[in-house]
Amino acid sequence: MTRKIDNGLNSKQKGFTLLELMIAMVLGLILVAGVIQIFISNKQAYRVTDAHSKLQDNARFALEVLSSDIRSAGFSGCRAIEDMNVVTIANPPIPASFDENSSISGSNAQTATTWNPALSASLGTVVGGTDVLTVQRGQSCGGTLVGNVGSSNANIQIFAPNTCNVTAGDVLMIADCTDAHIFRATNTPNGTVKHSIAYANSSNQATHLCKHYPSLPHTGACNTGATKLYDYDAELLAFSSATYFIRLDTNGDPALWLYSHTAAEVAGINPIELIKGIEDMQIEYGVDTNDDDIVDNYSDANEIATAGQWDKVISARISLLAQTQQQRLTTADQSIKFMGAPVADTSDGRLRRVFTTTIGVRNRVQ
Repeated sequence: MTRKIDNGLNSKQKGFTLLELMIAMVLGLILVAGVIQIFISNKQAYRVTDAHSKLQDNARFALEVLSSDIRSAGFSGCRAIEDMNVVTIANPPIPASFDENSSISGSNAQTATTWNPALSASLGTVVGGTDVLTVQRGQSCGGTLVGNVGSSNANIQIFAPNTCNVTAGDVLMIADCTDAHIFRATNTPNGTVKHSIAYANSSNQATHLCKHYPSLPHTGACNTGATKLYDYDAELLAFSSATYFIRLDTNGDPALWLYSHTAAEVAGINPIELIKGIEDMQIEYGVDTNDDDIVDNYSDANEIATAGQWDKVISARISLLAQTQQQRLTTADQSIKFMGAPVADTSDGRLRRVFTTTIGVRNRVQ
Protein backbone atom coordinates (compact mmCIF):
# COMPACT_ATOMS: atom_id res chain seq x y z
CA MET A 1 0.00 0.00 0.00
CA THR A 2 1.40 3.25 -1.11
CA ARG A 3 1.05 6.19 1.32
CA LYS A 4 0.47 9.64 -0.17
CA ILE A 5 2.63 12.31 1.35
CA ASP A 6 1.19 15.81 1.50
CA ASN A 7 4.09 18.28 1.31
CA GLY A 8 1.82 21.37 1.25
CA LEU A 9 2.43 22.20 -2.40
CA ASN A 10 -1.07 21.29 -3.37
CA SER A 11 -2.77 22.81 -0.33
CA LYS A 12 -5.16 25.73 -0.91
CA GLN A 13 -4.20 29.26 0.31
CA LYS A 14 -6.70 30.39 2.88
CA GLY A 15 -5.80 34.24 2.73
CA PHE A 16 -6.68 36.95 5.32
CA THR A 17 -9.90 37.39 7.06
CA LEU A 18 -11.78 40.69 6.95
CA LEU A 19 -10.88 41.34 10.56
CA GLU A 20 -7.18 40.86 9.83
CA LEU A 21 -7.39 43.30 6.90
CA MET A 22 -9.10 45.92 9.04
CA ILE A 23 -6.50 45.60 11.77
CA ALA A 24 -3.70 45.92 9.22
CA MET A 25 -5.32 49.01 7.69
CA VAL A 26 -5.76 50.65 11.09
CA LEU A 27 -2.13 49.96 12.00
CA GLY A 28 -1.02 51.35 8.64
CA LEU A 29 -3.09 54.49 9.08
CA ILE A 30 -1.68 55.00 12.56
CA LEU A 31 1.84 54.62 11.20
CA VAL A 32 1.18 57.04 8.31
CA ALA A 33 -0.43 59.53 10.69
CA GLY A 34 2.59 59.32 12.94
CA VAL A 35 4.96 59.95 10.04
CA ILE A 36 2.85 62.89 8.86
CA GLN A 37 2.75 64.33 12.37
CA ILE A 38 6.54 64.05 12.66
CA PHE A 39 6.93 65.74 9.27
CA ILE A 40 4.55 68.58 10.21
CA SER A 41 6.25 69.05 13.58
CA ASN A 42 9.70 69.13 12.01
CA LYS A 43 8.55 71.53 9.33
CA GLN A 44 6.97 73.84 11.91
CA ALA A 45 10.08 73.65 14.08
CA TYR A 46 12.17 74.55 11.03
CA ARG A 47 9.87 77.49 10.20
CA VAL A 48 10.08 78.81 13.75
CA THR A 49 13.86 78.33 13.99
CA ASP A 50 14.50 79.88 10.57
CA ALA A 51 12.18 82.84 11.22
CA HIS A 52 13.71 83.46 14.64
CA SER A 53 17.22 83.30 13.18
CA LYS A 54 16.31 85.89 10.53
CA LEU A 55 14.69 88.06 13.21
CA GLN A 56 17.91 88.02 15.22
CA ASP A 57 20.03 88.75 12.15
CA ASN A 58 17.84 91.70 11.16
CA ALA A 59 17.88 93.16 14.67
CA ARG A 60 21.63 92.65 14.99
CA PHE A 61 22.24 94.36 11.65
CA ALA A 62 19.94 97.24 12.58
CA LEU A 63 21.78 97.82 15.85
CA GLU A 64 25.13 97.62 14.10
CA VAL A 65 24.12 100.26 11.53
CA LEU A 66 22.71 102.58 14.18
CA SER A 67 25.64 102.03 16.55
CA SER A 68 28.22 102.79 13.87
CA ASP A 69 26.58 106.11 13.01
CA ILE A 70 25.96 107.16 16.62
CA ARG A 71 29.52 106.37 17.71
CA SER A 72 30.85 108.60 14.94
CA ALA A 73 28.32 111.41 15.29
CA GLY A 74 29.98 114.79 14.87
CA PHE A 75 33.26 113.39 13.56
CA SER A 76 35.17 116.08 11.66
CA GLY A 77 38.73 114.80 11.57
CA CYS A 78 41.06 115.51 14.45
CA ARG A 79 39.09 117.92 16.62
CA ALA A 80 35.72 118.18 18.33
CA ILE A 81 33.06 119.71 16.10
CA GLU A 82 32.34 122.51 18.61
CA ASP A 83 35.94 123.70 18.20
CA MET A 84 35.78 123.73 14.40
CA ASN A 85 34.75 126.45 11.98
CA VAL A 86 32.54 124.53 9.54
CA VAL A 87 31.33 126.22 6.37
CA THR A 88 28.79 124.52 4.09
CA ILE A 89 29.11 125.53 0.45
CA ALA A 90 27.43 122.61 -1.34
CA ASN A 91 24.24 123.34 -3.24
CA PRO A 92 21.01 121.75 -1.91
CA PRO A 93 19.94 119.20 -0.94
CA ILE A 94 22.19 119.70 2.08
CA PRO A 95 21.61 119.98 5.85
CA ALA A 96 21.20 123.48 7.21
CA SER A 97 24.16 123.06 9.55
CA PHE A 98 26.77 120.67 10.89
CA ASP A 99 27.70 121.57 14.44
CA GLU A 100 27.42 120.37 18.03
CA ASN A 101 23.65 120.93 18.00
CA SER A 102 22.97 118.94 14.85
CA SER A 103 25.52 116.10 15.06
CA ILE A 104 22.95 113.89 16.75
CA SER A 105 19.27 114.73 17.16
CA GLY A 106 15.88 113.12 16.95
CA SER A 107 12.13 113.36 17.29
CA ASN A 108 9.92 111.78 19.93
CA ALA A 109 6.40 110.59 19.15
CA GLN A 110 3.83 112.59 21.11
CA THR A 111 0.78 110.90 19.58
CA ALA A 112 0.17 108.51 16.71
CA THR A 113 0.46 111.40 14.26
CA THR A 114 2.62 114.06 15.92
CA TRP A 115 6.29 114.28 16.83
CA ASN A 116 8.46 116.83 18.59
CA PRO A 117 10.50 118.20 16.94
CA ALA A 118 8.22 117.94 13.90
CA LEU A 119 9.17 115.53 11.12
CA SER A 120 10.08 116.38 7.56
CA ALA A 121 7.47 115.44 4.97
CA SER A 122 10.28 113.78 3.01
CA LEU A 123 10.17 110.82 5.41
CA GLY A 124 6.70 109.86 4.26
CA THR A 125 4.25 108.18 6.64
CA VAL A 126 6.24 107.25 9.73
CA VAL A 127 4.68 104.54 11.91
CA GLY A 128 2.86 106.24 14.78
CA GLY A 129 4.45 106.11 18.20
CA THR A 130 7.96 105.33 16.93
CA ASP A 131 11.01 107.54 17.44
CA VAL A 132 13.19 109.10 14.75
CA LEU A 133 16.97 109.57 14.81
CA THR A 134 19.23 111.87 12.75
CA VAL A 135 23.03 111.58 12.73
CA GLN A 136 25.57 113.75 10.90
CA ARG A 137 29.25 112.89 10.59
CA GLY A 138 32.34 112.84 8.51
CA GLN A 139 33.79 109.46 7.60
CA SER A 140 37.49 108.78 7.09
CA CYS A 141 38.19 107.12 3.76
CA GLY A 142 41.91 107.51 3.24
CA GLY A 143 41.56 110.93 1.64
CA THR A 144 45.10 112.16 2.29
CA LEU A 145 46.05 115.26 0.30
CA VAL A 146 48.84 114.74 -2.22
CA GLY A 147 48.85 117.95 -4.24
CA ASN A 148 47.22 121.27 -5.05
CA VAL A 149 47.87 122.77 -1.62
CA GLY A 150 49.10 126.19 -0.62
CA SER A 151 47.59 127.96 -3.62
CA SER A 152 44.26 128.37 -5.35
CA ASN A 153 43.37 125.34 -7.52
CA ALA A 154 40.39 123.94 -9.36
CA ASN A 155 40.42 120.54 -7.66
CA ILE A 156 41.51 118.62 -4.60
CA GLN A 157 44.05 115.85 -5.10
CA ILE A 158 44.24 112.83 -2.79
CA PHE A 159 46.27 109.64 -2.77
CA ALA A 160 44.98 106.60 -4.64
CA PRO A 161 43.84 104.01 -3.94
CA ASN A 162 41.41 105.02 -1.21
CA THR A 163 37.99 103.99 0.04
CA CYS A 164 36.25 107.31 -0.61
CA ASN A 165 34.67 105.97 -3.84
CA VAL A 166 33.81 109.49 -4.93
CA THR A 167 31.23 109.90 -7.66
CA ALA A 168 29.85 113.09 -9.16
CA GLY A 169 27.29 114.66 -6.84
CA ASP A 170 28.70 113.21 -3.60
CA VAL A 171 28.91 115.52 -0.61
CA LEU A 172 32.41 115.62 0.89
CA MET A 173 34.19 117.50 3.64
CA ILE A 174 37.76 118.77 3.67
CA ALA A 175 39.04 119.56 7.15
CA ASP A 176 42.10 120.25 9.21
CA CYS A 177 42.10 120.78 12.97
CA THR A 178 40.71 124.29 12.66
CA ASP A 179 38.40 124.63 9.68
CA ALA A 180 36.20 122.48 7.48
CA HIS A 181 34.31 122.98 4.24
CA ILE A 182 31.43 120.80 3.10
CA PHE A 183 31.15 120.76 -0.69
CA ARG A 184 29.80 118.70 -3.56
CA ALA A 185 32.08 116.83 -5.99
CA THR A 186 31.33 117.45 -9.65
CA ASN A 187 33.29 114.61 -11.22
CA THR A 188 34.03 110.92 -10.75
CA PRO A 189 37.80 110.79 -10.33
CA ASN A 190 40.02 107.96 -11.49
CA GLY A 191 43.70 107.18 -11.53
CA THR A 192 46.06 104.74 -9.89
CA VAL A 193 48.34 107.25 -8.12
CA LYS A 194 46.05 110.14 -7.23
CA HIS A 195 42.45 111.25 -7.57
CA SER A 196 41.61 114.79 -8.61
CA ILE A 197 38.22 115.84 -7.27
CA ALA A 198 36.60 118.84 -8.91
CA TYR A 199 34.07 121.13 -7.22
CA ALA A 200 32.68 123.40 -9.90
CA ASN A 201 30.47 126.32 -8.95
CA SER A 202 27.55 124.64 -10.74
CA SER A 203 27.10 122.45 -7.65
CA ASN A 204 28.53 124.76 -5.01
CA GLN A 205 27.84 128.25 -3.76
CA ALA A 206 30.44 130.17 -5.73
CA THR A 207 30.19 133.51 -3.95
CA HIS A 208 30.36 131.93 -0.52
CA LEU A 209 33.18 129.62 -1.47
CA CYS A 210 35.12 132.38 -3.17
CA LYS A 211 35.23 134.15 0.15
CA HIS A 212 36.13 131.20 2.32
CA TYR A 213 37.88 128.84 -0.08
CA PRO A 214 39.32 130.73 -3.05
CA SER A 215 40.44 127.64 -4.98
CA LEU A 216 36.95 127.25 -6.41
CA PRO A 217 36.70 128.33 -10.06
CA HIS A 218 34.56 131.44 -10.16
CA THR A 219 33.80 134.51 -12.19
CA GLY A 220 34.26 138.06 -10.97
CA ALA A 221 36.22 139.34 -8.04
CA CYS A 222 36.27 137.43 -4.72
CA ASN A 223 34.71 139.01 -1.71
CA THR A 224 37.18 140.36 0.78
CA GLY A 225 37.51 138.48 4.03
CA ALA A 226 38.98 135.33 5.46
CA THR A 227 40.37 132.81 3.00
CA LYS A 228 41.34 129.20 3.56
CA LEU A 229 44.09 127.28 1.79
CA TYR A 230 44.34 123.72 3.07
CA ASP A 231 47.75 122.09 3.46
CA TYR A 232 48.97 118.51 3.71
CA ASP A 233 47.66 118.21 7.27
CA ALA A 234 44.09 118.40 5.95
CA GLU A 235 41.99 115.34 5.18
CA LEU A 236 39.17 114.65 2.77
CA LEU A 237 36.19 112.92 4.39
CA ALA A 238 32.95 111.50 3.12
CA PHE A 239 30.04 113.40 4.67
CA SER A 240 26.86 111.72 5.86
CA SER A 241 23.60 113.15 7.14
CA ALA A 242 21.00 110.44 7.63
CA THR A 243 17.65 110.04 9.37
CA TYR A 244 16.51 106.60 10.58
CA PHE A 245 12.82 105.89 11.08
CA ILE A 246 10.13 103.17 10.96
CA ARG A 247 7.83 102.99 7.96
CA LEU A 248 5.71 100.31 6.30
CA ASP A 249 7.11 98.49 3.27
CA THR A 250 5.22 97.58 0.10
CA ASN A 251 3.71 94.55 1.87
CA GLY A 252 2.39 96.66 4.73
CA ASP A 253 4.98 95.37 7.20
CA PRO A 254 7.15 97.69 9.33
CA ALA A 255 10.82 98.17 8.48
CA LEU A 256 13.75 100.43 9.32
CA TRP A 257 14.22 103.13 6.67
CA LEU A 258 16.95 105.67 5.93
CA TYR A 259 16.61 109.13 4.45
CA SER A 260 19.75 110.90 3.19
CA HIS A 261 19.76 114.68 3.55
CA THR A 262 22.51 115.07 0.93
CA ALA A 263 20.69 113.40 -1.97
CA ALA A 264 17.59 114.20 -3.96
CA GLU A 265 14.31 112.60 -2.93
CA VAL A 266 13.62 109.77 -5.38
CA ALA A 267 11.02 107.04 -4.87
CA GLY A 268 12.67 103.70 -4.13
CA ILE A 269 16.10 105.29 -3.74
CA ASN A 270 15.79 108.02 -1.13
CA PRO A 271 14.34 107.27 1.35
CA ILE A 272 15.25 103.59 1.15
CA GLU A 273 14.20 100.55 3.12
CA LEU A 274 17.15 99.20 5.09
CA ILE A 275 16.01 96.31 7.27
CA LYS A 276 12.73 94.43 7.37
CA GLY A 277 10.91 93.37 10.49
CA ILE A 278 11.76 96.32 12.76
CA GLU A 279 8.38 97.12 14.29
CA ASP A 280 9.28 99.86 16.76
CA MET A 281 12.25 102.02 17.74
CA GLN A 282 12.51 103.99 20.96
CA ILE A 283 15.49 106.17 21.87
CA GLU A 284 16.64 107.73 25.12
CA TYR A 285 19.60 110.10 25.08
CA GLY A 286 22.24 110.25 27.79
CA VAL A 287 22.80 113.88 28.79
CA ASP A 288 25.96 115.20 30.46
CA THR A 289 24.84 118.43 32.12
CA ASN A 290 28.13 119.32 33.87
CA ASP A 291 30.70 118.33 31.20
CA ASP A 292 32.35 115.56 33.23
CA ASP A 293 31.83 112.91 30.52
CA ILE A 294 29.35 111.03 32.72
CA VAL A 295 25.67 110.64 31.88
CA ASP A 296 23.59 112.53 34.42
CA ASN A 297 20.19 111.48 33.09
CA TYR A 298 18.44 109.89 30.14
CA SER A 299 15.78 111.90 28.33
CA ASP A 300 13.70 111.58 25.18
CA ALA A 301 14.05 113.86 22.15
CA ASN A 302 11.13 116.02 23.18
CA GLU A 303 12.72 116.86 26.53
CA ILE A 304 16.15 117.50 25.05
CA ALA A 305 14.82 119.71 22.27
CA THR A 306 12.78 121.72 24.75
CA ALA A 307 15.82 122.21 27.00
CA GLY A 308 18.16 122.90 24.06
CA GLN A 309 20.59 120.19 25.15
CA TRP A 310 21.52 118.38 21.94
CA ASP A 311 25.11 119.51 22.44
CA LYS A 312 25.07 117.71 25.82
CA VAL A 313 24.15 114.28 24.48
CA ILE A 314 27.01 111.80 24.97
CA SER A 315 25.17 108.49 24.49
CA ALA A 316 22.01 106.97 23.10
CA ARG A 317 20.02 104.00 24.39
CA ILE A 318 18.35 102.26 21.46
CA SER A 319 15.48 99.81 21.97
CA LEU A 320 14.13 97.88 18.99
CA LEU A 321 11.08 95.67 18.77
CA ALA A 322 11.72 93.14 16.02
CA GLN A 323 9.19 90.77 14.50
CA THR A 324 9.37 87.80 12.16
CA GLN A 325 8.24 88.30 8.61
CA GLN A 326 6.33 85.01 8.66
CA GLN A 327 2.94 84.82 10.36
CA ARG A 328 1.17 81.93 12.11
CA LEU A 329 4.30 80.71 13.86
CA THR A 330 2.59 80.41 17.22
CA THR A 331 -0.70 78.80 18.18
CA ALA A 332 -1.34 81.30 20.98
CA ASP A 333 -0.85 85.06 21.22
CA GLN A 334 2.67 85.89 22.33
CA SER A 335 2.90 87.86 25.56
CA ILE A 336 5.69 90.40 25.29
CA LYS A 337 6.47 93.81 26.77
CA PHE A 338 8.28 96.70 25.08
CA MET A 339 9.44 99.74 27.06
CA GLY A 340 7.50 98.44 30.06
CA ALA A 341 4.15 98.14 28.27
CA PRO A 342 2.54 95.05 26.66
CA VAL A 343 2.65 94.96 22.87
CA ALA A 344 -0.94 95.61 21.88
CA ASP A 345 -1.51 93.33 18.87
CA THR A 346 0.19 89.94 18.71
CA SER A 347 -2.69 88.05 17.10
CA ASP A 348 -0.85 87.58 13.79
CA GLY A 349 1.16 84.64 15.12
CA ARG A 350 4.52 86.38 14.61
CA LEU A 351 7.43 85.97 16.98
CA ARG A 352 8.69 89.19 18.56
CA ARG A 353 11.82 90.06 20.53
CA VAL A 354 13.18 93.19 22.17
CA PHE A 355 16.79 94.29 21.60
CA THR A 356 18.44 97.10 23.55
CA THR A 357 21.91 98.61 23.48
CA THR A 358 23.60 101.80 24.67
CA ILE A 359 26.09 103.57 22.39
CA GLY A 360 28.50 106.28 23.41
CA VAL A 361 29.16 109.29 21.17
CA ARG A 362 32.93 108.90 21.02
CA ASN A 363 33.66 112.40 19.78
CA ARG A 364 32.12 113.84 22.97
CA VAL A 365 33.66 111.52 25.53
CA GLN A 366 37.30 112.13 26.39
